[in-house]
Amino acid sequence: MDIQQILNVTPESLVTWAGVLEGDLGNLPDSVREARLSNQLAILQSQPIGAQMKTHSQVAAKYLPSLIDLYRERDQVISSASTLINVITASPYFVRFLRTPGGNGIAALQTKRAAASIDQIDTTFNADSVAEIFQFLGTLLLLQGVQDVAPEDKAILLRHLPNCERKFVGRLASETAGRCMALLSDDPYMRPMMQEVKRVLEQPLEQCGGPGCTLRVQKNGAELSQCSRCKSAVYCGADHQKAAWAKHKPTCFAPTF
Repeated sequence: MDIQQILNVTPESLVTWAGVLEGDLGNLPDSVREARLSNQLAILQSQPIGAQMKTHSQVAAKYLPSLIDLYRERDQVISSASTLINVITASPYFVRFLRTPGGNGIAALQTKRAAASIDQIDTTFNADSVAEIFQFLGTLLLLQGVQDVAPEDKAILLRHLPNCERKFVGRLASETAGRCMALLSDDPYMRPMMQEVKRVLEQPLEQCGGPGCTLRVQKNGAELSQCSRCKSAVYCGADHQKAAWAKHKPTCFAPTF
């Protein structure tokens, strides 16, 4: 395989390795695709944050519905699709998608998959995989809540998550397991921190993106105006939208949803 295929990270290359696009890869095994996707994500992570955010936004805007469809099709707690989705969960495109019909029930589905795979999580998966599983689940629970989670799935995870916390103490896996446990149990001590993280994730959709502006409605009381192109940024007026354009432009793409 040409090394340039791995080094050249684009939105299309990422979704190809994730399985959304076939490209010229033929019938490569999932394990090979997953390894190549991990390689490309590592390369992307080494790039400046602005370049990362631009690529994340492009992937989310153009391919998120297809990624979610693929995620739903693959009855796995961790897959190339969930890996790529997990990377873009901080994008306002992802937050907005979860509010559409296409995003319904994803938190409950991932909780069910985690509960069904708990023996593997306890005994087989390494710390990095466990961290990814619970990081993804934690973000979904934070944004969608636990009201649709099946009680039996919640009970299974609440029994096992303390084991993950202890087993991977000092690692990201322990932190993400603890976060999921706090969300599933509505831990009152963790609730303020979780609410603040949720506020930050939702802020681009609910607070004016103008420099230094904290308005959540226009000065006349009307709802904030969406960016007509990406629909993932809001403003209290045309002046603030214009002032924010230079910063917003690199991540502004027309979504497919």
